[in-house]
Amino acid sequence: MVRLGERTIHVVRGANADVGFIPPDGEPDRDIHATMHRAGDTYEIEVAAGHRVWVNGQLVGESRMLNSGDLLEIGQAGPVLRFRTYPWGVTPKKTLGEAFADSRDGARVDGHSQLGRTARFLSNITKDLATQTSFWFRLWVVVLLTALVASVVVLVTQNIRLQKRVAVEGTRIEGIAELLERTGAEAMTREDMLALQSSMEARLAATLERIESLEARSDLVARLVSSVSPSVAFVQGSFGFVDPATQRPLRYIEAEDGIAVFTLEEQGEELQLMFSGTAFVVSEAGLLLTNKHVAEPWQDDSQVESITARGLTPVISRLLAYFPGVKAPLELSVVKVSPQVDLALVRVIGTMPDVKVLRLETEQPRPGDEVLVLGYPLGTRGLVVRASTEFIEAITPDGEVARRLSEAEYIKPLATRGIVSQVSADVVTYDAETTVGGSGGPVVNMDGDVVAITAAIITQFGGSNMGVPANIAQALLQESKTTH
Repeated sequence: MVRLGERTIHVVRGANADVGFIPPDGEPDRDIHATMHRAGDTYEIEVAAGHRVWVNGQLVGESRMLNSGDLLEIGQAGPVLRFRTYPWGVTPKKTLGEAFADSRDGARVDGHSQLGRTARFLSNITKDLATQTSFWFRLWVVVLLTALVASVVVLVTQNIRLQKRVAVEGTRIEGIAELLERTGAEAMTREDMLALQSSMEARLAATLERIESLEARSDLVARLVSSVSPSVAFVQGSFGFVDPATQRPLRYIEAEDGIAVFTLEEQGEELQLMFSGTAFVVSEAGLLLTNKHVAEPWQDDSQVESITARGLTPVISRLLAYFPGVKAPLELSVVKVSPQVDLALVRVIGTMPDVKVLRLETEQPRPGDEVLVLGYPLGTRGLVVRASTEFIEAITPDGEVARRLSEAEYIKPLATRGIVSQVSADVVTYDAETTVGGSGGPVVNMDGDVVAITAAIITQFGGSNMGVPANIAQALLQESKTTH
């Protein structure tokens, strides 16, 4: 704590990055970082040429008036100071809120790891509470800490007892589940086995009959794929994280031991996470329909949640659409994201290619209906697999693989055929194959109308997939037209 009383005072930084205050006539050989001029009941800080000062996370231009409570950062990753004003003659004592804020902000820029910042915060708050607060406040802290320690001892004892009970009950439940499973398998009679075999044979016969029917209609399927494919775009993008308070992006530095160090300072590469998906045209105005987890790829991602839990916000850095037959990618902007279902609308920025608008079917499909699923499963990897050997040998993995694939006209959706197996108010289930990257792709009937939008895969059940019914997407589209 340094008391300022002079009309003018220089702010200097030492060789070990500490900060000092000297009067205008003192130590003229010191490097002056900034100068503070008394202005009424406060000071105006004037930044020296070639130096930088941040106030509350904002870079100061030439000068700025200071308010009580302002946080000053003297130089990039430099000392952090709290400026406060007090009435004349009052001995400064910090409140609990002031001690917490000072300790938090002081630790925020100290050290590169979360562990280091936490240790600094605990050290700062302990020192401030012990030395910068009033006597009565410190007395109350001692009383509360004593009560807290006693409560922790009681809770730990109860928790140990509870864990023992849970372990015993868990063992009992696992034993019952195993017993039921073994009993059910052993209790199957010969009649049950024959019935199961009969049903499987009937299902196999129905599958063979369906395959023969689809093969007889191959010309229709080929024409349908050719008609729908130009309207199905490959979506690729990236997102990073920013600090809401300073708008500084999260960066990382590759250490010599191979462990990445993350920081908000102006050093290292910005952290960018790549993602891909599928979208298709639903409006002549350039609207495309896709999944919410494509427009907001951080949805339901445990690794992303571990970063946002530290107060950082995910932000889309780039969102591009690659259309079949169009060599250059088109930028996309997110128009509307459904809060209830896995759907989102995005819009092409600029000139929309001359492609067919896919119609959303208002009536739900029926179990047994034939469907085609179009999309870009496996993203860029799935496209590279379908490229020629010569193209793959010539291409350079420089982060522009999708653009080069588009220029070589390898951007084409993969189409698979299947049967609708189950329909409910909010889910359509079908067995046409797809996988990660196919999210947001259209599920079309034999008339070329969209009956669902691919949203999830069931890998444990023969590759069955689930989609959002098109009538729900139709409602989202109509809502966007009334609000935009």
